[in-house]
Amino acid sequence: NTLDEKGELNSSPYSWVFPLSFNPPIIGVAIGGKHKLSYLNSKITGEFVVCVVSESFGQQAVNCEAKHQAGDKLWEKNGLKIEKSKVVKVPRIKEAKVVLECKVSKFLEYGGSHVILVGEVVYAEAKEEGLDKINPLLHDSGEKFRTIGKEIILKRKKIAK
Repeated sequence: NTLDEKGELNSSPYSWVFPLSFNPPIIGVAIGGKHKLSYLNSKITGEFVVCVVSESFGQQAVNCEAKHQAGDKLWEKNGLKIEKSKVVKVPRIKEAKVVLECKVSKFLEYGGSHVILVGEVVYAEAKEEGLDKINPLLHDSGEKFRTIGKEIILKRKKIAK
């Protein structure tokens, strides 16, 4: 999740979110180019929030990748709710059972198809359920996603370019 300069929320699912450091806690997010709202917004505000998608709201989250303009509120149109974050100004998805609130450290721009957004985790929260109940959703390829022990097919709309 990111906020634009007007305070409008952009919530987009990303396949590649990965740890870079334990101490301090640093993560990377691969963003599909400098034209993406997530890139533009986090560059302006210096903050972003990673909400780990679970099977329980996977289709709604995937629907948020549809081509859209700033202010379209795809999260709301897909039945997701937002709530205030604990440290950063960027709100988070209420349905998320794991949340990482981050401050932008840098962008790694290497001339490829993606830009790596690097951020320090300033607050992390996980609901008390075990990992098997959180059931994090991982993107395999195309419409294939995986949770612990099974493959799921989620329909994808036209992807934002």
